[in-house]
Amino acid sequence: VLAAVTASGQSESRFAYSTALGVGIALNEPASTPFVWRAAGYYKISARFWTGAGTGISRYEKTLIPLYAETRLLLLRPRRFTPYAGCAAGYAFAPRRDANGGLLLNPELGVQYALRCGVHLFFAAGYELQRLERLRKYEGCWFSAEFAEQLSHGTLLLKVGVLF
Repeated sequence: VLAAVTASGQSESRFAYSTALGVGIALNEPASTPFVWRAAGYYKISARFWTGAGTGISRYEKTLIPLYAETRLLLLRPRRFTPYAGCAAGYAFAPRRDANGGLLLNPELGVQYALRCGVHLFFAAGYELQRLERLRKYEGCWFSAEFAEQLSHGTLLLKVGVLF
C-alpha cells in the first residue's frame, strides 16, 4: 500500500527552465541585426499556463542585459507538437557608460516538440521592441558635440531553444 501511495504521489515538477538563441530582422532605421541569448525559469500554474522570469544578453549596437517577466500559454493540450503563445516584458540594462538601457517587450508565437524525459525543443517567431539610449559624438573641423540619441528597435525575432 505504501509503495502504491508513493508512486501515485510522484508527479511532474512544477518548475521548468529554458535557454534559447535568436537572431532578428530589423524592421526600422537605424537598422541593427540583433543577436540574443535568453535563459528563463518558469513556474507551472497549470499544465497549459506558465509564468516566470529570465535574463540573458542582447546585442544591438550596444550590448544589453535584459531582466524580464514572461508568460507562456500552450494553445492546445500538451502533445508531441504543441503550439504556444508567450510574452516577455521587462527592462534591459547597458553595462557600458556610453549607453542606457530601456523597455523590452517581446510577444511571440511558437511550437514546442516533446522529446523524452520532459525535454522540449522549441521554435518561436515574434516581435521585439527594445528601447535604448546611446551617447553619440560628432567631431567636425570647427566644433565637436556630444548628445544622447534615443533609439527604439523593432525587430522580427526568431528563436530556437530547449525547455526542460
